[in-house]
Amino acid sequence: MLELKFQESWRYQPGDNPEWANPDFDDTSWYSLNPIGLKAYQMPDSLWSGYGWWRISFTADPKTIEAIERLYFYSWGAAEIYLDGELVASYGSFSQDSQNEKTYSPNYDGDRPFKIKPQDVHTLAVRFSNHQAKRNHQIYRYFSENLGFNIGFSSEVRAQYSDFRFANSFATLSVIVVVLSILLLLHVLLYVKFRREEPYLVITLVTFFFLCAAVCAHILLFVDLNGFTNPIFSSILNSTAFGLGYGLLPYSLSTLFKIQKFKWTRHLVWLALFRTVNYFVHVFNFILFDAVIILAVIILMVIIMRIAIKGRNKGARYVAFGAIGTSFFLLVNRMIVADIISLSTSLYYLDLILLYISYPLGIYIYITNQYGRLFLAMELEVQDRTHQLNVMISDLTQTQKELSTKNDENVLLLKEIHHRVKNNLEVVSGLLALQSAKIDDPNLQEVMLSSQNRVKSMGILHQKLYQSEHLAFIEMKNYFENLCENILDSYNETDRIKVNIEMNELELDVDTAVPLGLIVNELLTNSLKYAFPKGEKGRIELSLKNLAKDNFQLKISDNGVGKPLFGKALGTGFGTQLVDLLTRQIDGKLIQDVSNGTMILINFERQVAAKV
Repeated sequence: MLELKFQESWRYQPGDNPEWANPDFDDTSWYSLNPIGLKAYQMPDSLWSGYGWWRISFTADPKTIEAIERLYFYSWGAAEIYLDGELVASYGSFSQDSQNEKTYSPNYDGDRPFKIKPQDVHTLAVRFSNHQAKRNHQIYRYFSENLGFNIGFSSEVRAQYSDFRFANSFATLSVIVVVLSILLLLHVLLYVKFRREEPYLVITLVTFFFLCAAVCAHILLFVDLNGFTNPIFSSILNSTAFGLGYGLLPYSLSTLFKIQKFKWTRHLVWLALFRTVNYFVHVFNFILFDAVIILAVIILMVIIMRIAIKGRNKGARYVAFGAIGTSFFLLVNRMIVADIISLSTSLYYLDLILLYISYPLGIYIYITNQYGRLFLAMELEVQDRTHQLNVMISDLTQTQKELSTKNDENVLLLKEIHHRVKNNLEVVSGLLALQSAKIDDPNLQEVMLSSQNRVKSMGILHQKLYQSEHLAFIEMKNYFENLCENILDSYNETDRIKVNIEMNELELDVDTAVPLGLIVNELLTNSLKYAFPKGEKGRIELSLKNLAKDNFQLKISDNGVGKPLFGKALGTGFGTQLVDLLTRQIDGKLIQDVSNGTMILINFERQVAAKV
């Protein structure tokens, strides 16, 4: 691009006169004043009432003139541009009256098509007005837009650049916004998930400030602003947001790597705010102030990252790339703005993208790397624990099999014990029967028969135990049926006396079942011997009921002749004593009623025992 930057060639004259567009007009008496980069404070009030004219004469070789294709103009004022006395372009609406002036807002459109007719000398005259420039300077100071303008002629290369200026800028902003928005969302989710982790909050704020700065820097892509509103977004908010984000970089690193002695770096945020205030109330040189801050932040980040890397923080180099990279790309950008260096269009946009996303992206890669390592470690731990559990389960399964085998052996052994006890009791019962057969005394025979029945009652119980699934419990109804049948058979009273057992199936533990069996044996024997004299027929009722949770009642009654409550006991009285003893053994209470036959009630509580 051929820019007209010849400071000694530009001439300025306050006021307005259409004849000043004439190329033959003598402007030698005009002021030498370059409009490019002209600030409001550089123009004396005596020369500026809001409008004036600029003129410049130039020569160019025919090849340069032929290569010119576009007219480039940048300003926040209004202008009419005359070339060799002809109006060739208008930007905004020039007016001597500030109320009628319509200023031009620079946008991202391509440069205007423009051709120059070859001749020896060309005169460019610009009729220019910018009434708001002085007021903007009073309000914004450094942030105020330029009072003047920048103008030049574009070649084909520049023309192609300007045609894609909007697309390139929009694409650049889109990349920055998309990447930062995704990173911001991820950092917000991390902060919400781990609210006690301060680094996630600080990193979220840094990413948010960078995102705000990027949008404000490209605000003209979406909104038409003017020389008054543009500084608010493109300059003040952009500068402040980026300054806050950049100022938080060292603090975010110190919290991320838990380096306590650098926690004071959070106060650098105030320097970012002071930097913005310095533009309004000038205290320090802007360029020097920015350079000192950038250099200080770089040094701090290098020190912090060196400590982090020495501390063997895995993945810290990703953060170092992001943090220090942001500073490097910021320096490049500042040098481009200050015209110290120049880059190609693609490299300029690449520098701009990396400037905004380097640090958040580096942090995200670091966090992803950390959680990846954590998940890998957890996966290995889970695999190790799973292996240990499998080994433990295998051992437990083997142990269970061994215990099951041992239990089966114990059950078999216990059943064998009950079977042998039953057999031994049958042997004892047989011996008593043999002994009884040799005794002539009826009373002794009666005693021997009672003893034999007592032994048989216990034998039946042991028989039920080894036949049962639960070796510690007896189903009482079936036990009583077998017991009563045996006693009736032993006294040969099956036809004369009927025993009715009214009860549901009920299981009791052995410690309770044995005394109950002996009690039933004694009471049933007494009924058979004394309740039905002279061959009378009779009926005996037997029942065992569960009255409450663990409360039971044994009932034996007959319709015989009964017995006196306080009379002398018939026989030896041993049976009655045995019933009393057995009742006390199960903590029971015996109640008898002889008003109509004989009825015995025994209330007791079940003794709790675990099933085998």
